[in-house]
Amino acid sequence: MNAVRVPERPACEVKTFRFPGVDGVAILVICAVGFLFALAITFLSRLPVLSAPLMVVRVIIVVLGCMLMWKIWRRRDQEVRTDDSGVTWHPRRDRRVTMSWSEVQGFRERVLRRRLDLLDGSHRNLPLSYDLEDFGDLLKIVHRKTPQLRERRMLMRTFRRHPSTQWVYLVSTLFFIALATAAVVQRELLAVVVGLGASIASYVAYGRTVLTIEVVSAGLVLAARFRNRHVAWSDIAGVELLSAWGGGGALKGAVPIVRIRLRAGKPIDLGAIVEGAIPLFDAVEAAWRRVGTTRADQIIA
Repeated sequence: MNAVRVPERPACEVKTFRFPGVDGVAILVICAVGFLFALAITFLSRLPVLSAPLMVVRVIIVVLGCMLMWKIWRRRDQEVRTDDSGVTWHPRRDRRVTMSWSEVQGFRERVLRRRLDLLDGSHRNLPLSYDLEDFGDLLKIVHRKTPQLRERRMLMRTFRRHPSTQWVYLVSTLFFIALATAAVVQRELLAVVVGLGASIASYVAYGRTVLTIEVVSAGLVLAARFRNRHVAWSDIAGVELLSAWGGGGALKGAVPIVRIRLRAGKPIDLGAIVEGAIPLFDAVEAAWRRVGTTRADQIIA
């Protein structure tokens, strides 16, 4: 009698994501040297060593330097693990936070803290830092493992950019205007030209920054202060969810973005979305594919 061979179940794939170890130490050393150098510069000023302005500058340098170095040192042992059942965050070696994929009820992108929070029904959150190695792969795993949220995300139509994407342009504009004004008083022609040119460039960037994204039947509407841009579905060659440099302004660094690949011209990168990059990706991709399927059916008919 022949024995019936039971097929083996595929092994559960476990992936681990950590912060860059060597880079973290290097950054820590660079920050420490830069912090000491910046502190030493304040002692070379012509102002009295104990003057109030210099003391304020030194306090700010010390506080910021210590905060940055502590943040880098604290996360040296942190890691995130994923498998078919869920995701586990290890903030320390003796502690872990686990959330099954079926428990995930939503996302919250904290762009200033540079992390993606997974939320369950009890508002418990599990943070996933943008600075983890291969965060783009982790982002795609989270998207693939949460199909229970996809139908709701596909119905969303309005998305907003995070307000902080504009701060740097507005602050830069005011700073360069002040610089140009001071140059006029000092009668420094070159500084006046540089200040005015830089302020104009910053203001143009401020006015062209996308504020809202509308998913409509004809395509995408990218609304900015100066003008709105309409992108027809027929002009789009593909939609991707990835981690890349974007976000704008003070949010520079690898962040979750939705890349709209056009049939002609440069791709459009949309990051720092209040509602999240994953919901934006699902809504845009679903609408784009729906239009493509409808046109294919019309051609066949």
